[in-house]
Amino acid sequence: MPKQLLALLTSAFLAAWLVAVPTATPSAAAPASAASAAPTGPAARAAATGGGSIVFIRKHDIWLVRGNGTGLHRVTRDGTASNPYRSPSMSDAGIIAAARGTYVVRMRQNGAVLNRFDPPALTDSVSHPMDGVLNYVAISPNGKRVAYGWSQYSCPIGASCQVRSVTAVSAAARYTAATTTSYLHHPSWVSNDRLMVHGGYLSQMMLQDVGGTARHWFDDDEIFESGTDLGDASLSRDGRRLVAIRGYGDSTQMIWYDVSGDPRSATPSGLPDPAPLCIGSPGATATDEKLHDPTWSPDGTAFAIGATEGLWVVRPGAGSDCGATDTALLGAGSSPSWSGAAIDPPAPARLVLKAKPTLTGVKAVGKRLRATKGSWSPAPATVRYTWLRNGTKIKGATKASYRLVKKDRGRKISVKVVVSKPGLASASARSKAVRIR
Repeated sequence: MPKQLLALLTSAFLAAWLVAVPTATPSAAAPASAASAAPTGPAARAAATGGGSIVFIRKHDIWLVRGNGTGLHRVTRDGTASNPYRSPSMSDAGIIAAARGTYVVRMRQNGAVLNRFDPPALTDSVSHPMDGVLNYVAISPNGKRVAYGWSQYSCPIGASCQVRSVTAVSAAARYTAATTTSYLHHPSWVSNDRLMVHGGYLSQMMLQDVGGTARHWFDDDEIFESGTDLGDASLSRDGRRLVAIRGYGDSTQMIWYDVSGDPRSATPSGLPDPAPLCIGSPGATATDEKLHDPTWSPDGTAFAIGATEGLWVVRPGAGSDCGATDTALLGAGSSPSWSGAAIDPPAPARLVLKAKPTLTGVKAVGKRLRATKGSWSPAPATVRYTWLRNGTKIKGATKASYRLVKKDRGRKISVKVVVSKPGLASASARSKAVRIR
């Protein structure tokens, strides 16, 4: 039998990190909390499957894993601290979209890039331009659209200093001019044609149809006597459960709800407020300021969430039976997004080398050598050159030609060529080295 959440019995009451939320009479009082050991191991992992697979970030790269912790697969290998991947998500067909720097990047599970685009600046709520490194990217379940956006702290002239956000939607396969925008953040898809976005006064939960404006669903003040921050939410595929991040700083918790009506298609103003069930944290304490990106499994029986310890999978108990909730720690990771796609990376298709790069020119100091890219099938879209001295990179020598300097005398010079094309894995080849006189 799967392990259940452990509770700590105090002299006055049962204090567990996960507690039921009173719904009949909302209260501003904080739920009881205490340190407890969250269960992990094969039994808990077996209880937290959920179907599909989870795309997430580990050490700046994109990875995949099943909800039971099996099938760990590394998608990318070029993420760095200075240029990491962020905010990955995956369509039901297994196509991944993520942010990298200022770009939206779309790729297969083998890391082969299909396309990328750098969306132009948008204006925030005080008409200040917002651009640069993207914070959010979310691909729709059918893979046809991506939502993207920024949250940035700024002090525009004539306006207060604060964090402002903007979100927009584009076609996934190519950039299309933004027609669905809002001054909100953390977009997530509740259907192929509707987003849930968050923010604004009272930290509202908003629903936004593609091509339309964001409309109010509910906020924390409408459920609790003393409201707080609420956002970064995910709706289950069947529209019956919602999980969100509630609070801020060292009061941050996860909370999940039963949902009435159908937020996937109904008019937001006609939807009842969801009924909160349980609130807490998957780790060793009742709160965790690093909780982020909760995301439901395709079958709606579990959700993944990022936390201090790494990537957790939580399987809620029935109704408000919070004590019957199972958890599993899948390991290091952040920014999870749960997709209906299986882990099935295609064999990487590559550019095929037909003839190696060659060097031409006089092999003497002060003269210039020129490199060819070689011959490839199919023809590459981009070519990068790196000149080498005795096999070591020459700083700044990254063009198709290189002027020889005194340091090159008596040494062997060659060039490394890296080629790439959308949809194919990049490839490289090196020329034959020549000795400089």
